[in-house]
Amino acid sequence: MESSYLVWIAIAIVVVLALLFVLVSVFFGWGEWLRGRRNIDMSLDVGVRHLLDGYLNEFARRLGWDDASTAKLRAAGEEVLMSLAGADEDITGLRRLRVSVRQDKGTAVMEFLAAPQGTNFEEQIKLLEQHAVPVEQEMSLRLLKHYASSVRHRHYHLNDLVTVRVERSRF
Repeated sequence: MESSYLVWIAIAIVVVLALLFVLVSVFFGWGEWLRGRRNIDMSLDVGVRHLLDGYLNEFARRLGWDDASTAKLRAAGEEVLMSLAGADEDITGLRRLRVSVRQDKGTAVMEFLAAPQGTNFEEQIKLLEQHAVPVEQEMSLRLLKHYASSVRHRHYHLNDLVTVRVERSRF
């Protein structure tokens, strides 16, 4: 009889630990890393370059990318950040930037959403999907096209969504 209590206590401990893992994953975003997607939010400012660089380094490390591929990913990310921040010179600090990176068939897909401070990013994405028009301006994309396999820029009011695909280097 004493051993059956120990079994039930062990089962209860396992259930509590599993529940804690699920709750922590949901509330702290660990599940996003496990699924290969995570967002980073920051002010749209050239000074946050080191945050973006560290974020992209970690993403490439988790994918097992080599140094050349990682450098290409980081350079493409920095170029988009500089382009968006450069376009914002008159309203610097008034917009936030959300960067999302995911893997898709051996390529990294980065999405940069620049939106006004205090707005909900998900609502801004819906607005962009409904109303945005592709932007044909160069936005300093000459260098970016050297690193990226595709670049798509959409704009609506103060919202910009830039989607960049970077392929892994092949040797």
